[in-house]
Amino acid sequence: MSLPKQPRQLMITLMYLVLLAMLALNVSAEIMNAFLTLDKGIGNSNGIVDSTNGQIMKSISSQADAYKKFKPFELSAEETRSVSKEMDDYLKVLREELFALAGGPDPENPSRPVRYKDKDIAPKLLIKEGRGEALREKIIETREKLLSLIKDEKAREDIAQNLPLEIPEIPENSDKPTWSESAFDQMPVVAVMPMFNKLINDVKTSETAILNHFFKKAKGEDYVPDAFEVVVATDKGYVINGESINGEVFLGSYSSSNNNGMRVTIDGESYPVRNGKAVFDIKANSLGKKEHKAVVTMRNPLTGEVSTFDKIFKYEVGERNVTVAAEKMNVLYVGVENPIAVSAAGTNTNLLKVRAEGTPLNKINNTKYMAKPTRTGMAKITVSGGGLPSTSFEYRVKKIPDPVIKLGNKRGGKISKSEFKTHRGPVPFLENFDFEADCKIMGFELVRVPKRGDARRQLNQGGRYNSSTQTLVNQADHDDTYYFNNLKVKCPGDTAGRELNGLIFNIR
Repeated sequence: MSLPKQPRQLMITLMYLVLLAMLALNVSAEIMNAFLTLDKGIGNSNGIVDSTNGQIMKSISSQADAYKKFKPFELSAEETRSVSKEMDDYLKVLREELFALAGGPDPENPSRPVRYKDKDIAPKLLIKEGRGEALREKIIETREKLLSLIKDEKAREDIAQNLPLEIPEIPENSDKPTWSESAFDQMPVVAVMPMFNKLINDVKTSETAILNHFFKKAKGEDYVPDAFEVVVATDKGYVINGESINGEVFLGSYSSSNNNGMRVTIDGESYPVRNGKAVFDIKANSLGKKEHKAVVTMRNPLTGEVSTFDKIFKYEVGERNVTVAAEKMNVLYVGVENPIAVSAAGTNTNLLKVRAEGTPLNKINNTKYMAKPTRTGMAKITVSGGGLPSTSFEYRVKKIPDPVIKLGNKRGGKISKSEFKTHRGPVPFLENFDFEADCKIMGFELVRVPKRGDARRQLNQGGRYNSSTQTLVNQADHDDTYYFNNLKVKCPGDTAGRELNGLIFNIR
């Protein structure tokens, strides 16, 4: 069995091996409790690693939003998280099935099953029924999927050497012919539970290694500027007579921190260069199509050679004609009605033709429409007719923002016993959202941790307390702590529930 190099992984592995060795010596019940402690510790570690992976993913997405060339790394990172989650879910389901077969939560200690010492349950499920060998194949498949996402062969080989998600070899002197027999034969339930949590930890740590690879790529650490293209960005491609057109000329995004002796001219007139770009202001003083030539001269930081690049940029100057505006926000939201106003100057609105792509559009009157998108992405509304040129307006289509979960008007903290018992369940609120939309709670887990005694948990379907959850609430006493975990909410337009942050209340 190869040992991991990361300190946390090494510690978890060594602790598990020591406990297994002591278990083989039939050491007392304290060893059984040690397995429960190890199981809880690994579970907490899994939460920390999962949070870290979420932060890495956000950093990759930020880079991809800023630089479109990094979008493939974001897509690969998202696929990494998807593969990891699939394996994580698989292990959790198998672990919960083992827990249920062992009699479910022990009334004296709900963190362990009733028959936690039983040595027949795990072998029956994982050896006789073949679930262990299926698990082995799933681990191998997940490892291969994760490594296949790395296209750089050298990087893939380096990461593969340290990837913790793997099947250890069966010792040469072992009399067990299969991995599942060597891992689970004669093992009590309490020893197998942390093994599943350790496998989950291996999955999440492997995910971290792959995500770190894509994060380094998205930071551009191995990117060398060896090609250049003049980029012209204007604030509008169609302006009104008498207005100005503002924009920037810069040499791609290759080196914003070093000007490299860059010189920029537009139609022969020089413009100052700061931070790798020049800002210009050209007056639109007549109607029609306009064309300008931008020229950039700079020294190549790799070769030292001076090169010249040029590009023609165009725009059109015209009179005011038609506008389309989302009346409430500058984006459209899935699942709700978004009012759209269409206005035109110098033409009869009865003659306008309005069509939409990416969203259904219902006509209210000649100037009012209602868009109700069914998916995120982009929507385009095109207006023509009445002597106007066909003009399109694009809008981002986003899902409704995450609601805020409250109990009454509180999001957590201290609460009196009487007030806590008054409410009938947590409620989602869409704060600072200008549309008519109701989000619904699909379910949650309520955990009561009394000042003295063991914690109790209850699963609840929907937002309103069921009878068992209400009983748990009615038991609230001074210095109790209540946790609302695994809150799932579904908003209009959602195809699946969203997981939101939980609530914590301390009973005064």
